Amino acid sequence: MKFKYDGTFKVNRSAQEAFDFLVSPSEFAPLLPYFKELKDLSAEGFTLVMEIGIPQLRGQVEAKVNRVRQPEDAGMQAAYNASGRHSLGMVDSQLAYSVAATADGESEVTWLCESLVSGTLASLAQGILAPLARRNIDQMIKAVQRELNGEAPEQKAGLWARLSGRSKDASPVG
Repeated sequence: MKFKYDGTFKVNRSAQEAFDFLVSPSEFAPLLPYFKELKDLSAEGFTLVMEIGIPQLRGQVEAKVNRVRQPEDAGMQAAYNASGRHSLGMVDSQLAYSVAATADGESEVTWLCESLVSGTLASLAQGILAPLARRNIDQMIKAVQRELNGEAPEQKAGLWARLSGRSKDASPVG
């Protein structure tokens, strides 16, 4: 099962500041949904440990992430290959982005994420994988924007508040 998502967003930081943030796993990775820890951090890559808690997939997943070398004249572009394994299947992903300065002194980030999910997971959870992947990507992009714009992290209300609509800050998951 293949997924492809892309987009562009603006932040109120300089292009160099935004790029430096995005190529720093210790700053960027904690914003990922299900993030638990970073291991084996080096210039070539790192291991990302995630604690997954969705009905079809529970437990820890370790994803090996390698930075793809870019040409010298590539400017503020970066790309990563990630490979995660779980007893129910595997996910191989490619993430690429570029950062450009805008006329108003801010910066624009253009990104692309392509993933291939295979194994039992792809067949068992086929109906929920696409919406779940989209939701996680959206959460990650919002978290990166908030962080780069110096905004407070989004507060998540408890399950009861979300279900009963009692939280003005929380929206239903979906």
